[in-house]
Amino acid sequence: MSDKNIVLNVNGIEVIYNHVILVLKGVSLQVPEQGIVALLGGNGAGKTTTLRAISNLLQGERGEVTKGSIELRGERIENLSPADLVNRGVVQVMEGRHCFAHLTIEENLMTGSYTRTDKG
Repeated sequence: MSDKNIVLNVNGIEVIYNHVILVLKGVSLQVPEQGIVALLGGNGAGKTTTLRAISNLLQGERGEVTKGSIELRGERIENLSPADLVNRGVVQVMEGRHCFAHLTIEENLMTGSYTRTDKG
């Protein structure tokens, strides 16, 4: 598979929480164009942390990517804001949080990808 068929490339990332707790080490994955990738593992294996790293939602948990790279269509994205990532199509839907329990799955996905054009 050529690199231009890769939408998301996570290459050897390391994530540390609270500047001392190593949670992920050397995690790599690739998501091909029109492909589906499953991230499997037991409780505490780092699935949620990997997704937070991709979505750049680690800061709220006092975490950071300290090694490796995350690329979306060849562009490094680990320093972009979550809002910038949503504008590029990277959306994390929080499973099991029931933020919008009254909405359908499709409505929750649409809500997660909605961006405001005004600053209000």
